[in-house]
Amino acid sequence: MCIYERIKGKGLAMNSSFRSHIRRTAAALVSGAVVLCASPAAFAADNLGTFDFWTAWTDTDGGGKICYISSTPQTSEPTNVNRGAIHFIVTIRPTNRNEVATIVGYPIHETNANASVSVDGRSYPMVTQGESGWLASIEDEPGFVGAMRAGSNMVVRATSQRGTDTVDTYSLRGVTAALNEANEECPQ
Repeated sequence: MCIYERIKGKGLAMNSSFRSHIRRTAAALVSGAVVLCASPAAFAADNLGTFDFWTAWTDTDGGGKICYISSTPQTSEPTNVNRGAIHFIVTIRPTNRNEVATIVGYPIHETNANASVSVDGRSYPMVTQGESGWLASIEDEPGFVGAMRAGSNMVVRATSQRGTDTVDTYSLRGVTAALNEANEECPQ
């Protein structure tokens, strides 16, 4: 099953304090998932370029034009577990920038997610729903994206519903070029 179908089927209902953040990030994930599920001939999004490990995209959603960058991890641990697609996405909108989200490829533990993302050792807590995670504080997003630009690696940690701790390590090589391309395509 593709990412879009998994997100669409989850019905991302969450308490009101996270609802706005979840809604805008889910839209970004759905937009990115369309790219990840469609055959090359059916792509709705336009690939702006791949920069080492990161790809920049542009598309439209209900609010107009959006841009985003995405990557898959270079390593995932443990290696002996079954997981779906794993992605990290940063969405750039003309009026709302730096929306950070991840898809970990399994249902995250509902009460003991232990979810976080770190850039070169600085850790940021995440909130989770289904297979997705977002920075716990929207206010951290600009600084987090700045850390991505300056960093060399990023690590996403979470715990599955079965209690398996996972670690996904992403190279940040190319993230600055991909962000620059997306920001140029979707200026403020």
